[in-house]
Amino acid sequence: MPGSSVTGRLADFACAMDFGMLSAAAVDATRDLIRDTLGCVIAGRTAPSTRIIASVLEAYGGARQATVLGSGVKLPAALAAHLNAHSGNALDADDTVLYKAHVGSAVVPAALAIAEREGCSGRDLIAAVAAGYEVAGRIGLGLKGLSVDEAGRFRFGPVTGYSWVSFAASVAAGRLLRLDPLRMRHAFALTAAMAPLPGATRFGASLPRPMSKYALYGAMAEAGIHAALYAAGGFTGEPDVLDGDQGLWRIVGALGCDWEAMQRGLDAPDWLVERACYKIYPTCRFLAGPLDLLLDVVHAHALQVSDIAQIRVRVPEAGLLKHQAQRTEVENIVDCGFSLPYAFAVALLAGPPGPAWLDEHWRSDAALRAFAARIHVSAEPTAAAAAAEDLRTVGYNRRMRCTLELEARGRVYTAQTDYARGDHDPPEMRLSAADHARKFRTFCAGQLPAARTEEALRILARLEHEHSVAGLVDNLVA
Repeated sequence: MPGSSVTGRLADFACAMDFGMLSAAAVDATRDLIRDTLGCVIAGRTAPSTRIIASVLEAYGGARQATVLGSGVKLPAALAAHLNAHSGNALDADDTVLYKAHVGSAVVPAALAIAEREGCSGRDLIAAVAAGYEVAGRIGLGLKGLSVDEAGRFRFGPVTGYSWVSFAASVAAGRLLRLDPLRMRHAFALTAAMAPLPGATRFGASLPRPMSKYALYGAMAEAGIHAALYAAGGFTGEPDVLDGDQGLWRIVGALGCDWEAMQRGLDAPDWLVERACYKIYPTCRFLAGPLDLLLDVVHAHALQVSDIAQIRVRVPEAGLLKHQAQRTEVENIVDCGFSLPYAFAVALLAGPPGPAWLDEHWRSDAALRAFAARIHVSAEPTAAAAAAEDLRTVGYNRRMRCTLELEARGRVYTAQTDYARGDHDPPEMRLSAADHARKFRTFCAGQLPAARTEEALRILARLEHEHSVAGLVDNLVA
């Protein structure tokens, strides 16, 4: 039965892959992902939704297997991963895999919790994260969730969501638990059975946006760990859960499935973790390109907020249909991350990007609200053709075309881009090592002592040489 289906091939790969298969670039990329995600986890600890989950899960107690980052509370591995995963996604500053979904906030907390429980090394952690990212990313890219017709109309699946990201957690946990290929296939099946239902379809339809957002990352990380643990104990499930007309793609409401994309090049993968995109701003990825344009124009021409009469920004229609990015009003931190007018205003009034952009102070600031009212958002008419071409040629949205028209000092400044800083492609958009370290420090500031932040950075820089993850974890608690 090994390799007899797409499910089987991916399970075989997940078990056979080891640290030695990773190129130096892939190891560097996986360390970048781990660092970025852990910074987001630390910053997200103060989010209202994280505090609610912490009050529930930490009250359970139980076996002291893994650490809740920030607080240092010890919980069973699945519960610690749940809380850390939610925290990592709470501020919407986490990675994306090719504009498809966030993966890091599910795979890194799940892998770290099991690595801590099992006493695994830094090399083990890196390999587990890379394997989980690869398998889940392939599954996600194979699920057709969006199409663009000849008239430029966007069409989403009847339901949408990121439930498939749960496979990143089950693969990472399964590897660290040393599952064989057959039990890994059962872990895949149990992941599909336990992952949260797709939940993004109505997201943004009304305000305030729900704390549950478009997916419950804590539930996904916990489901992945439970799936791996159950499979390790001999629990069975549908062994070909990804395959056929009744496979996972039907469950998650996709428009179709490209099984070839899921398994192409498995023998010598290019490593999707090397193509992860990172955020400078704690906002939806659709907002990153417009924010780049705004800050570039303002800095290039030394503009002051008082100089700006109005701003017109055009973005891909998908961002308006799915995320309602044009809405000006915000009521909670989730709204802040998806409102382009708010993001523009806070970018100019609140200083460098970071968790402070989401503070209640700015949500209620009269000057910010007044400035946000000068920002008008509409659809970029040429973005649909670019999206259609990308879907046809590379299978995912490579370009997010947006245009800025800023009126100030009697002039109109215009700029356009297809990309955002932090994108993997083209290469000049990638974040540098200094950029990654700066973000980590910014997101940990106020949550960890500076000395622990610096020691965590030092450990992360040589993670593959660490005999265990204990030193890293110890420096990620206050």
